[in-house]
Amino acid sequence: MGRYERAAKSSLKEATALSQGIVSSIKQDLRREEVRLEEEMKDRVESVQKILNEVSSIQDAIVAGSSEVMKELEKSRKKLVKGGDRESMVAQILAAAGRLGELRTLHLDSVSRIQGALARPPSAVDIIERLAKDLLKMSGSWESSAREIDESISEVVDANPPIELVSLSREINNNGYDLILAGEDRGDENIERCRSKIKQLTGEE
Repeated sequence: MGRYERAAKSSLKEATALSQGIVSSIKQDLRREEVRLEEEMKDRVESVQKILNEVSSIQDAIVAGSSEVMKELEKSRKKLVKGGDRESMVAQILAAAGRLGELRTLHLDSVSRIQGALARPPSAVDIIERLAKDLLKMSGSWESSAREIDESISEVVDANPPIELVSLSREINNNGYDLILAGEDRGDENIERCRSKIKQLTGEE
């Protein structure tokens, strides 16, 4: 096995190890980010779950309370029409208005609480933005590792000619072989023709 084949195998072995390493590293990084994302999203939902449940109960109570007040008003209106009991109707109107105020206050409070819970950081959008930034940072590290792989592969082929090839070129071009080819005709034109023939065959012309 020649030295270039040995060097190629060594470089490819290194490139293979590096590529396996970067794949493993990326998998670990992505898995870590996946676990963190799951935890953050779970925490986000759980942070508002209790308030959502409470607010939902309050909204249901508001619906029930509104329906009850409507029924009481309807009863008093019927009594007013039948018996003319205006004082009772007046009392019911005032009670209904007061109850409406209470229910509206409950509603506004529940809206405020849910808005506060939704505004509490980090939001789901914040979590995704954090993930995107972290992935961008990690990709820089991945790219650096990938560059090492490409450099390792590029070392497989040396762009410079082997010293033996350089030596052979010097031997053929600099040791009078053009004169030997010229034979008895040592004129400048013939020698130049022979020299040109050598260069053409060697790929130097």
